[in-house]
Amino acid sequence: MTRSSRDNLEALSRLLNEGLDLGPEARSAWLAEQRKANPTLAAEVEALLSREPELDQEGFLSPASAPQLPEGAGSLVGHTIGAYRLERQLGQGGMGTVWRATRIDGRFEGSVAIKFLSLAVAGPVGEARFHREGSVLARLTHPNIARLLDAGVTPSGQHYLVLELVEGKRLDLWCDERRLPAEARLRLFQQVLAAVAHAHANLIVHRDLKPSNILVTTDGTVKLLDFGIAKLLEPETGGLGGLTASHDRLLTYQYAAPEQVKGEPITTATDVYALGVVLYQLLVGRHPTSDETEP
Repeated sequence: MTRSSRDNLEALSRLLNEGLDLGPEARSAWLAEQRKANPTLAAEVEALLSREPELDQEGFLSPASAPQLPEGAGSLVGHTIGAYRLERQLGQGGMGTVWRATRIDGRFEGSVAIKFLSLAVAGPVGEARFHREGSVLARLTHPNIARLLDAGVTPSGQHYLVLELVEGKRLDLWCDERRLPAEARLRLFQQVLAAVAHAHANLIVHRDLKPSNILVTTDGTVKLLDFGIAKLLEPETGGLGGLTASHDRLLTYQYAAPEQVKGEPITTATDVYALGVVLYQLLVGRHPTSDETEP
């Protein structure tokens, strides 16, 4: 790849990542400015952004549409990624796969979770979204949020994130197994609130708060996970009350706020709604709209 083509690709990736975080009106104005600066590059970015609703409608990041690993994928066990050796696969979703890995360079001992971008969704849009998840996590430093440790690209061109490995149980199961009283459950939930407040203070809406994304470790520490569909609020709309448009339908319906289901712009109130549902389940033992306990 020549220096000029590499620079063009980097510029395209940067602009695409910026455009993905803008609402419809802000994006139109932003594209107009880009056309003035570089019409050719702006046309490429606009063409890629125009495919976002189509990809989301097809379930671009939906776990239900996650590509299955080919037979023999277990052969990745033992492979080295940077300073880490892959041990076993922990999970798989629409965006990619997550592996447990151990550091082997001798600087220190420890295990991490490595998230790979799926080759099935690779390309400018997929890479921009994956990069955005890394950018979101890089903003967050909080004891109740799983940390981003590193990021990179393998020699074969596969993007990855190195994350804090959280070994624990989902919030509701952890409480139920220990038969915790309401007061103890509320104390744990305060840790969840602290984590979400930190995200909101950094202009980030999680958009997928649910018990399976909230783990509790053996020592009782809550860890908020999975910012894969988080949205950055638009600074020009004014801090925590700011809006962030959502073309996509990336949500978990039991915990989704009405504006998410309708595909309308969202605010930090979207997370507050989900927190209310989680808290209700935690205290009552069932979903607020159901007569039965949710699985």
